[in-house]
Amino acid sequence: MAEYLVYIETKGDPVSEKGPVAHIPALPGAAARGKTIAEAKENIRQAVEAYCRLLREAGEPVPRVGSGLRLEFQETETTTFHTDFSAIGVDEMDMLLRWMSLSRQELVDLVKGLPEETLQWQPEDGSRSIHDMLYDIAEADLWFTDRLRQWPEAALFRLAAARGVALERLRTLNESDWSRITLYDGEKWTPRKVIRRMLEYEREHIQQIKAVLAAKEA
Repeated sequence: MAEYLVYIETKGDPVSEKGPVAHIPALPGAAARGKTIAEAKENIRQAVEAYCRLLREAGEPVPRVGSGLRLEFQETETTTFHTDFSAIGVDEMDMLLRWMSLSRQELVDLVKGLPEETLQWQPEDGSRSIHDMLYDIAEADLWFTDRLRQWPEAALFRLAAARGVALERLRTLNESDWSRITLYDGEKWTPRKVIRRMLEYEREHIQQIKAVLAAKEA
């Protein structure tokens, strides 16, 4: 049975008016939002199943979930979890960079070849277009690594350029940097938290893009 501690973030910038966010620090990238805490709890189960399936199919050592998934929930108002302060080991850094690559490949496979009409299409409920979400992810890569430069206008080229810079910055960190705490606008950041948030942010947008594509096909 797979068991995970889930933090329900009820306050902070990632929450704002969008609703609480469920995070699983032991499975970086596993996060889900809901309009209510109960909805976030339900959505995180689906997110874990999809994420573990992606990782397992790529040969990553993650457990099978489904009916055997056990989650322990803890509400928090902080955006930095105590697990974010744990130093990242060499093997774990390699693993996390692989997970980032797998997540990005799923995103690219999901949108590559889509016509511009589909990329620019906006659902009637006011959700953002896929094009805008791709731009958002690209900007977030740079925000999470604390830099911003000018990038290509084409969404996929912009996505690739931003991720390249972000990975380069992460790979240049030495072992003494992996446990370093940085204060940015009053919020504590560590390399582990940066990678966790990058993966969570991308995984959330992948689900949103899938929803937009499903809505367009309906």
